[in-house]
Amino acid sequence: MAQENGEQFDTETGFPPSMEEKAPALTWYAFALKYVQVKWPHAAPNYRDEINEALTGITKALMPKRPGRPTDEAMQRALRDWLFVLPGPEDREIPPGARVVVDWVARNSPPLADLAKPAVMRGVLEALKLRLDGEAASSETFKRKRKVLVNALNYARELGEFDENPVNSVAVQRPSRIVPVDPRVVANPKQAGNLIGAVSYVCGYHCARGRRLVGMFAGMYYAGMRPAETVGVAIQDCYLPEEGWGLANLHRTRPTAGKKWTKTGELHDDRGLKNRDPEEVRPTPLPPILVAIWRDSIDTSARQMTADSFSTSVADWSAPRPTRGCGPRPASSACHQNLL
Repeated sequence: MAQENGEQFDTETGFPPSMEEKAPALTWYAFALKYVQVKWPHAAPNYRDEINEALTGITKALMPKRPGRPTDEAMQRALRDWLFVLPGPEDREIPPGARVVVDWVARNSPPLADLAKPAVMRGVLEALKLRLDGEAASSETFKRKRKVLVNALNYARELGEFDENPVNSVAVQRPSRIVPVDPRVVANPKQAGNLIGAVSYVCGYHCARGRRLVGMFAGMYYAGMRPAETVGVAIQDCYLPEEGWGLANLHRTRPTAGKKWTKTGELHDDRGLKNRDPEEVRPTPLPPILVAIWRDSIDTSARQMTADSFSTSVADWSAPRPTRGCGPRPASSACHQNLL
């Protein structure tokens, strides 16, 4: 039959193309793991989290509705915690319940090529427009997840799996983006002062955690700093006069990414300013009321002007806390460190 059809026989195997063994089709599951291995080492901790979140949503949307399918909640936990992270599920021990889910996903994953079908791609994009509770996600959430999908399928193109990125073949209506800010939910100066004062009572007077957090929240309100910028403020980078306006030369951020995503295993990552060159410094004016609050924080903590930063206080605030005050703690505990 091959000879009648005019097929050319391979000189090494002796078989025509129609009789040669074809490699099994690459599944979405296998491709997604390969994509994670490529992107993970060079991605920032928060972007790792975004990749994990998006791949989890895409995988759940692609899984067939057939008997034995794990619940969405079980898949969400297994994929987020054990599949789309490094080391991968084949390189470490994972809980039996998660292993059952991961193995089911591996067996039932459709071919990657199915994403070239408009109906399949539309189903994925529509799924990314929903939150876990089934309600509509925000425009920014959809944009973030779609960006990961586009980037992943661009990588698939590099591997020769697609001629064009299949995301571009489907047009979906993006969730509406609400830009205006409701002034009724924005704290006025008096309310902000009361809120910042209330923060000082966190964990009780003797622990002093709350007094340290006053400096962080005051920087966010009075200087308009991002939370990660305020956490990264070092006193040696500030000009804090006894009276009048001061200045902070911002040059780093310490976003809370989580121990699972950072290379160091710490809660915070240490990075440059957002959307700027890593070495760029941004001078930020400090109004007199903020200068006074920060100077008071330094005096209260008995720190020198060469002190470190607010970072440890925020890391400590994010960590589990005892139900009744701080109590006795070892000398290395955050409550006993010299903080602002």
